[in-house]
Amino acid sequence: VSNSEGDILFLLDSSGSVSFYEFSKVKEFMWDLVQPFTLGPKDVQTSIIHISTTPTMEFPFDRYMSSRTLQQAIQGTQQLMGDTNTGQALSYAKEKFFSDEAGARPDVPKVLVWVTDGFSTDDISEPMQLLKDMGVTVFIVSTGRGNYLELSAAASQPPEKHLHFVDVDDLPIITEELRDAILGTV
Repeated sequence: VSNSEGDILFLLDSSGSVSFYEFSKVKEFMWDLVQPFTLGPKDVQTSIIHISTTPTMEFPFDRYMSSRTLQQAIQGTQQLMGDTNTGQALSYAKEKFFSDEAGARPDVPKVLVWVTDGFSTDDISEPMQLLKDMGVTVFIVSTGRGNYLELSAAASQPPEKHLHFVDVDDLPIITEELRDAILGTV
């Protein structure tokens, strides 16, 4: 997929509530989602923030500019365990991530893909709204146990295009639809 330009941030639930099996399936899903995109400073860039006790950046947007190196980076991503402080991770994304120092580019579409088991131990509404106010398009993939009303309020509107509830084994079913929705943004 070429002629697309944007910064895609994966907000990855890396907490202890996610099993090792689920985490490995989510990593496969992330790779399947971005694999067709052309990567580069004039194309699509991607990055990962872990949701845990403390938000942690896996790699900045401008680190991996080839499919091979990005695939290796995603495969090498290790689960952190800990709490599910999604609100902190969203604040971290706003303050640090969509910034020059993290390799984000001004004037390109910003997409957040939050992959979650559906729960957060802290408030997400205010930091999520601040990101949306910055023009970030928010897609949420819940592996089935989340609160629909909370997640549909957090996702960009309309929720039927931006919110997916799916069993972790069924993530491949939504990959193409989600990629097409992201393509409509970048």
